[in-house]
Amino acid sequence: MRKILILVLCLMLCSFAAADDLLSVVPVTGDIIPGEAVLLGFTVPAVGTADVYLADENGSRVSVVAEGMTVSAGLNQLYWNGTWQGVPAPAGDWQLTVAMDGETADEPVTIALQGTSAEEEPPVEEASTHDDILFEELPQADAPAEEAPEEDDADADDAVDAIDEIEDEDTVPDEAAAEEKLIVEEELLGDDETGDAPAIIHPDEDTVFTPSYGSPYEPRAEEAGSYWTLPMDITDTEAVWEMLMRPITVVDTGKKDSEKTQLNIYREPDKESQIIGVVTCVSQSVRVLEQGEDWTLIETYSSTFHDNGIGAWNMLVQGYIQTKYLKTTAPDQHLAFVCDKLTQRLYIFRDGELYDTLLISTGLSNERQPYNETRSGEFLMQVPAVGGFKSDALICDLGIRFNDGDLLHEVPHILNADGSKNYKSCEPKLGTRASHGCIRVQRQKTPKGTNMQWIWGNKVKNMKFVIWEDWQGRQMDYPADDMPVYYNPNGGKMYHSAETCYSAKAKTFDPFTYGQLDDEPFASLTRCGYCVAPLRKAEIDAINEEHAPGGDHDPILTAAREKWLAKIGE
Repeated sequence: MRKILILVLCLMLCSFAAADDLLSVVPVTGDIIPGEAVLLGFTVPAVGTADVYLADENGSRVSVVAEGMTVSAGLNQLYWNGTWQGVPAPAGDWQLTVAMDGETADEPVTIALQGTSAEEEPPVEEASTHDDILFEELPQADAPAEEAPEEDDADADDAVDAIDEIEDEDTVPDEAAAEEKLIVEEELLGDDETGDAPAIIHPDEDTVFTPSYGSPYEPRAEEAGSYWTLPMDITDTEAVWEMLMRPITVVDTGKKDSEKTQLNIYREPDKESQIIGVVTCVSQSVRVLEQGEDWTLIETYSSTFHDNGIGAWNMLVQGYIQTKYLKTTAPDQHLAFVCDKLTQRLYIFRDGELYDTLLISTGLSNERQPYNETRSGEFLMQVPAVGGFKSDALICDLGIRFNDGDLLHEVPHILNADGSKNYKSCEPKLGTRASHGCIRVQRQKTPKGTNMQWIWGNKVKNMKFVIWEDWQGRQMDYPADDMPVYYNPNGGKMYHSAETCYSAKAKTFDPFTYGQLDDEPFASLTRCGYCVAPLRKAEIDAINEEHAPGGDHDPILTAAREKWLAKIGE
């Protein structure tokens, strides 16, 4: 039914293409069911920005489709799944409205109740990807990312001009918006189940943090050096590289495109028991605790997204999956990555060495969207990759899937009226949490020429990608005081991690030491955003204070997790 609807809409869109001198909306045939993709179209008379929304008979908004969408003269189109920021549009008869430059146009549309599709497929065991915002996939450009302004003798990189904040929904559900979705087999069964459930624990100052911190299961000898048991210490490059090259255990149902599906984790070895989490097929690893003939006890970070009804937001869970789905997969042996949510850095390992470091942004939770948290774990990147996609007005290039709907991609941009790329809303946030679950990566080149474009150009199937959790109690160390840093003594305003940098053409900087950063004339220098210069001690102190033992650096996520623990009867 949905495929027929999309075909009809495409034919109608073609007939509207000639009417590009008017503000108009392409009529929608059939009902829109929240959670199912539909292609919408409208025409505008000129380049600019437009809002698309549902309105009642009085013209009042009842749900948003897109805000501040960059549009071109003539026909524009977008996929919509009937939700805004995870909230389904209310059922009923409304006006699909496009507004631009004070003018509006509308067409009637009906929002049906969720789950009323006439051809709804029966539920299966895998969970769907999340449906925050469905996107239109873009052709992937092969050209290098454009360069930002350079630092010269008299002036460093000028501060970017302030622009309006844009709501970012860069956690994307799928690279084909019209694909059939797979849903969780069952709802949670209540709090009358028995058995152990995960708990929130609190460290002391002597805790050694590993990805399995908080697990009730002690490491076994054969797990030494694995992702789950290795201390999260990026300076131990030999141990990290050995961990990155180890085979991993994944779950594989054998279904087509299974890397975009999830498998339920049960509290007991029984499908009638409570569902306590989900694991993404093919790409996400599990820690095998007790393997049986029919069922296996595993541990992993639940890759729960908002639409599967479980709510175990990035919780380290222990539960059961069917043994027949276990599969051992070897990663690529030349290139791998570590994302550390504590430092907000991406560490590139190549042929046994820590090759380079890039600035990133992981997910930022809020009270309405605790699921924005980037899910930690051990993953294999999936190639062929997604490429570029739209997220409202934002465009995210070079996307590579690693966890169902979570992607590694270039820092988003919007298009200016002249078609040029504008990174001013998202680029200054690199190095801090800012996304809705995806991992944004810098597009500016490091001294080695590394950026997201470099990763895209070097991608191969099954590159290992691990994400370290910023457990409460983890702390950052200062760099050594004698570590060299660099600056331009002729009026430069930034300090750098190397003597040359893409922020300054044909210049070689003078060295000083990290221990001198708080002394004049270096105290007023700002960090370079290209070469990932080190944080100042005061900045590290602030992060460590936020993550100190006994504190709570993310009370929103903590509250959501405690609600989940109460729900499952902990």
